Amino acid sequence: MKTVNRNLLLFVIPAALGLILGIVLLVQGDAIVGAAKEMVPQAPQGEVGDVEGYAMIGSALGAGLGGLAGFAIQLFGMMAILYTAALLILSGVTRLVYGPTPGRILAYRILMGVTVVVLLSPVPDILRTFVRALADGSFLPLWLVYLVVVFILAVKVCHNTYTDKIYH
Repeated sequence: MKTVNRNLLLFVIPAALGLILGIVLLVQGDAIVGAAKEMVPQAPQGEVGDVEGYAMIGSALGAGLGGLAGFAIQLFGMMAILYTAALLILSGVTRLVYGPTPGRILAYRILMGVTVVVLLSPVPDILRTFVRALADGSFLPLWLVYLVVVFILAVKVCHNTYTDKIYH
């Protein structure tokens, strides 16, 4: 298998999995928002006592917080979709640019550098979150897995792209 095809697979497979995750989060967030809308209490007929009034306020507060949580999940899903779609598009265009001439290899290397920068763009924020969580005494293993996988992908792709392996 050619090195450029390996580079493409190193981007496409994780990005496709991230895209699926983003779609699942978007759908689940929509379901949570729908459930929160159903929790909104209906105005009762007649006079409302203190206990019923406080129960309505509590139910409305719970529905509002549930809706907010659903919206946050949807927002995270949309960000994941945009991030992975950008990676998929950039890696596809980068592969299409590749050719055996020196000019096309240079263009491939430049576009691959841009793709790696996009891949690494969320790392500072995630690393900051991970370190703050460690300082507070909690451990976030999913963020650690993400950071390790992203760094391994970036190193492998850069080694394949910026060495003589690109010619094979």
